[in-house]
Amino acid sequence: MDILFGGATDRADYVRDGRADVALLYVPFDDMTGLDHEILTVEGRVAILPPDHRLASRSEITLADLAQETLPRWKGVRWTGAPEARPGPEVTDAVEAMQMIRLGRAVAILPRSLAQPMQPDLVHRPVTDAPHSELVLAWSQDDRRSLVASFVAAAVDAAGATE
Repeated sequence: MDILFGGATDRADYVRDGRADVALLYVPFDDMTGLDHEILTVEGRVAILPPDHRLASRSEITLADLAQETLPRWKGVRWTGAPEARPGPEVTDAVEAMQMIRLGRAVAILPRSLAQPMQPDLVHRPVTDAPHSELVLAWSQDDRRSLVASFVAAAVDAAGATE
């Protein structure tokens, strides 16, 4: 068994082209075309800000608060930022996004799990009205192997045990 790491859009492509049997993906961000999936968890989104940002002192933030902010553009991912936000620098993963935030070039709205572990030099605030995202385990809709079905069942059971 191998584990592959990839950028925001690579993981779904790995499953579609057969390089991977399953992938952890985020709905609504990832393109689920040709894939079946099971939801592992539903989570809120958080804003990631530099500590000197105008919203950093608030305990929670709304999408309207983030209007006119610059958000990173995720390579290959359709725009899912705040209304009226400005598209910022292109990033391929959360590490690059965190660096852009540290440099003051952007703020980000991420599923809570992508902001884990918390970055001690950045501020994380819940975005109370952002649509929730789903962390899912996905596989090719044509894949009917029992090994994949067993893995998916074990992952769903494990996810349910941690909630």
